Amino acid sequence: VWSLGVILYMLVCGQAPFQEANDSETLTMIMDCKYSIPPHVSEECKRLIARMLVRQPEGRATLEEIAGDPWLDMATDTDTVETLPLVSRQHVSEEHHNLIITKMVNGNIATKEEIQDAIEKNEYNHITATYFLLAERKLRAQRQELVAKARPEMLNVSR
Repeated sequence: VWSLGVILYMLVCGQAPFQEANDSETLTMIMDCKYSIPPHVSEECKRLIARMLVRQPEGRATLEEIAGDPWLDMATDTDTVETLPLVSRQHVSEEHHNLIITKMVNGNIATKEEIQDAIEKNEYNHITATYFLLAERKLRAQRQELVAKARPEMLNVSR
């Protein structure tokens, strides 16, 4: 759990929690469990890190407690689904499929036949990577348009 806390800190803060001028000072900070969290980190995340970076193992949050923490629960199911990478041609409409292939051919990524062949064979290469990245971008833009149409009040920033 301690290591997970250090990793979480590094992911959200961009640096190690215990990073002093020399090894002796760093060790002292680790032993005293002294670290500071930048102000851009949410209070919920700060609390989770604090529950993980506890010197005595018995005082640390358990994996079950971490899994149920409100900070991890903030992402809704729809947020998770929308961030999953696109890995199937089935989710791309024929119109978008043709536009993406045209864009790739015009960008000298590959020929139309090479692109179609790579997608059909489900190859793992620069051609399919480019195809799915462009498809994801198109689908994400499409979703944002739908959300904007469904909830125009979200776009109104004046109050």
